[in-house]
Amino acid sequence: MEAYRNARAKFFAAIQRAKSVSVGSSGVLSTAYQMFYSSVLFTRLVVTGISIQKLLPDDDPKAHWDFSAVASITRNLSECYLVQYFLCFDDIDKDEEEARFLMMHLHDHNTRRKMLSEFEPNNADFGDSSDAVQADLVDRISKTRHFNSLSEKKQRELIRGEKTPFVQDEVLERMGIDRNGFRGLYRLFSAHTHSGPMAFYRMADQGRGGGVENPVDIEYMVIALEFATDVIQRATVAMLKIFPNAENRGARILDK
Repeated sequence: MEAYRNARAKFFAAIQRAKSVSVGSSGVLSTAYQMFYSSVLFTRLVVTGISIQKLLPDDDPKAHWDFSAVASITRNLSECYLVQYFLCFDDIDKDEEEARFLMMHLHDHNTRRKMLSEFEPNNADFGDSSDAVQADLVDRISKTRHFNSLSEKKQRELIRGEKTPFVQDEVLERMGIDRNGFRGLYRLFSAHTHSGPMAFYRMADQGRGGGVENPVDIEYMVIALEFATDVIQRATVAMLKIFPNAENRGARILDK
């Protein structure tokens, strides 16, 4: 239990610092896409972290333990950071930056298109306007040097706009994060996000997953908290490179 208390305290401290940086970076005029979206995504990351914080049980014997909920949101937290790094923190030239944002716009467009078509499958006007938007984005993407440097197979995949326009392993490599370790934990969190068999098999024999304190859930909570703390700390350090005075400014605002 001591390991859990320590991990919880470190996570709380990381969130508090990130909150100061988030508040301190607000209201600053954005001069580029990266600057604007780094603030947007960091806000999302901090809010997600606070949601994890609210789910963490304290030392009350009647506290509610739900590792699956924490695991699900922790996975979401890591995904937010991956997107933030891909769009805002990675050291790339302006052409690739433009291509990445255009590909993300295309992915967003197709995601919304699929969702809305489920609600209105026979709306011809929507289909026509959507096709025009897609054609414009594909045309703009196709004119970037970065896109043309990719293989034909990769180009075909990207202009469909059906997937997030980056490969997780490639982003992790650019971050300098151990891919195997990250992916192993990501699979653990994913099993609980999707209620896979790993989430509910052996609940009875391990005494976990019943909402009460138990050794297995305590151990898993520590793993999730250490992972989430690392994500938040990395994102915070990267944010301060874009908004150098954000931490002090945010602390002053929060102290008022």
